[in-house]
Amino acid sequence: MKKKLLGLMLLSGLFAFSVAASDGVSLRQKAQQAVEAGNYEEAYQTYQELSSQCDSIYQQIYGEEIEDLRATYRIDELELQNKEYANRLLSYFIGIVLFLSAAFLVCFFFFRRQNKQLTISRKKLEEAKILAEESVKNKSLFLSNMSHEVRTPLNALAGFSSILSMDGIDDDTIRECDDIIRLNSDLLLKLINDVVDISCIDLEHMQFHLASCDAVALCKYVVQTMEKIKHTQADILFRSDLDSLMIDTDSSRLQQVLINLIVNASKFTKQGQITLSLEQKGDEAHFAVTDTGCGIAPELHSRLFGRFEKLDEKAQGTGLGLSICRLIIKRLGGDICIDPSYTDGARFVFSHPLGERSEA
Repeated sequence: MKKKLLGLMLLSGLFAFSVAASDGVSLRQKAQQAVEAGNYEEAYQTYQELSSQCDSIYQQIYGEEIEDLRATYRIDELELQNKEYANRLLSYFIGIVLFLSAAFLVCFFFFRRQNKQLTISRKKLEEAKILAEESVKNKSLFLSNMSHEVRTPLNALAGFSSILSMDGIDDDTIRECDDIIRLNSDLLLKLINDVVDISCIDLEHMQFHLASCDAVALCKYVVQTMEKIKHTQADILFRSDLDSLMIDTDSSRLQQVLINLIVNASKFTKQGQITLSLEQKGDEAHFAVTDTGCGIAPELHSRLFGRFEKLDEKAQGTGLGLSICRLIIKRLGGDICIDPSYTDGARFVFSHPLGERSEA
């Protein structure tokens, strides 16, 4: 009994100070008093009661602590779940942002490319529209010029041919009619040749037949020929300090350019001189056709080489001569212009390479 009593005393010693009896006296003091009085049975029951109270206190304290731990664990678990959920939402948000950014960039570059292609297409359409309008304008100018230019020699051919069929005309009239018919036939042929030339030279696949040619001899031949068939009182001359100048060219095309320039000068030079000159500058030959005619106003220089451009509507021709000259010279590797510094008439100057140039 004493051993059990001592065990209960030790077990309940730590908590006895906090437990009080219903009459105001603590159970521990009551048990000590019973031990001092030798009433061990009462002391044992008192300590039993104290032990049961301690157990209930322990259960209550530990239960509360366990509940606190459980609540804390639940809170921590919820916080962890919330963090995981927040991290998952953040990952989803970042993924969605990256996807939308990538989609935006793809759409941006796609629409930018489409807009660029649309701009290019619109520009090409505008260029095609301008070319179409220019083509219609050129067609109208061509029909207008050709209807006038062709009608004049055809009327002359028809009229004077009918005169030749009449009875009783003398030989002088026949010769005069023959000269007029020949002149208008040549004019009509030149008009047709101009149209054929302008259509052929525009073709990119047309090849020029380049060969070595003496430019001095060619110029002399052109001047002699034009002097015989000229329709002006002006003298046609050739001047050059060179005895010979070999160039690689298409001689027939170069001859055509020289003839066109001299014929064009003869239309506006009734008297005076038309001079074809030639000189060498570096690796180029420089040709010039100078006249002492009425000249060309500076404000009209920019229009000279346009198609169907006629500065004098009363003059014969289609307005294609200078345009054909420029096309031929460009294909031969040179350049042509009017000399603005010459004021005693008009002077057309063009260059031609001495060696062979590759064609575009």
